[in-house]
Parts: sequence; C-alpha cells; structure tokens
Amino acid sequence: MKFARKMPSTNNELSIQLKSEGWKKIKEPSNLFTTILFALPFAFLTGGIVIAITYLLSPSLYNFINDEHGLRLTIRIDGLFIIFIFAILIFMLLHELIHALLIPNVFQSNNTFWGINGVFGFVFTTEAIKKGRFLVISIMPYLILSICLPILLATFGLLNSFIILLCLINGMGSCVDFMNICLIAFQVPNGCYIKNNGFETYYKG
Repeated sequence: MKFARKMPSTNNELSIQLKSEGWKKIKEPSNLFTTILFALPFAFLTGGIVIAITYLLSPSLYNFINDEHGLRLTIRIDGLFIIFIFAILIFMLLHELIHALLIPNVFQSNNTFWGINGVFGFVFTTEAIKKGRFLVISIMPYLILSICLPILLATFGLLNSFIILLCLINGMGSCVDFMNICLIAFQVPNGCYIKNNGFETYYKG
C-alpha cells in the first residue's frame, strides 16, 4: 500500500487495455460532483437507520426533540469543539482503515493507495477483487462504526449524544459506499471480479 496526495484519476490507456481484455464497464457517475449528487439519497437512508437504532437503544438521548424550547444549535469554538473535530478525523481514518484492511494482500499491494484529499481520507485500489469481497469491503465501515459501535456502547451504558453524532456523520458519509454497493449488486453477476480505474469500474467473469 502506498501514500497518494490525491485520488488517482482515470487512466485512459488502462481503460483501453481493460476493454481489450474483456472487462466490461458498469453504468455509474463519471465525476465527483455527479457521484455526490447520486449518493445524497443514500445519505438520508444510512443516517435514518443510525437515528432509528440509537433511538431504540437510548430514547432519553433524544429528549431535546420534545423540549418546549425546541431544537437550538449553538457552535462554540472551545476545547470541546476542537475535541469533536479531532474525533471526526479519527472516525474518518478508522473508516478508511477498515476498508483497507479488508483488501486482499493490502500491505504487499503496489496497486493500493491511501491518502487525504482535502478534508476527506480515501483508500483506492486497482487490484481485481471478487464481487462478494468488494461488497463486504464497502459496507463494513458503516456496520462497525455506525451500527455495532453504538450497540456495544449502549450495552455498557456508555452511549451518549457525542458518540451518536459521530456515528451519524460516519453513517451519512457512507452514502457513496452504499451507492457503489447498489451499482455493483445490480449490474455485476455473482462470481465476477471488479477492478477500478479512477471513476470507472469494470467487471469480468
């Protein structure tokens, strides 16, 4: 695995090579803007699931909804705010680390990259990955950090509003992962391998 300063762009020569070798391109957004646009509905879905689960785990943490003064949002730049921003960065790194650890032979791979693009972390690989493994890689950060973590903390009485907000941010931030899951699940036959080339995704039996 190598460090990269930005997400690798689409390699046109590699696209031609993949097509000549029988790889088929799936239908998907072609750039970052359209990717975010198509992923937005999934953000409401993934965020809604987190809210529903954490509400069932600890309804009292949502008492502010029935507060007679309504919901009030106050942002203060103090020590707690800085800790919260730092916690978001840690969650983001954990999210990408979970992706990375599930990529086959990730530490020996010369085709797998990690880095920070602006304020967002990323893990990218051009390794051929089987469909089932790809789906697992895509969904695990959401399941571990936004579903399993609050359930575990609630079991020990440690769940609080701070953690719920972090889980919610991670959940909504997983919207692109969920969009990719749907694209792969419905377009790629079972047993096929998947290969990424920038914003292009190919599959082959």
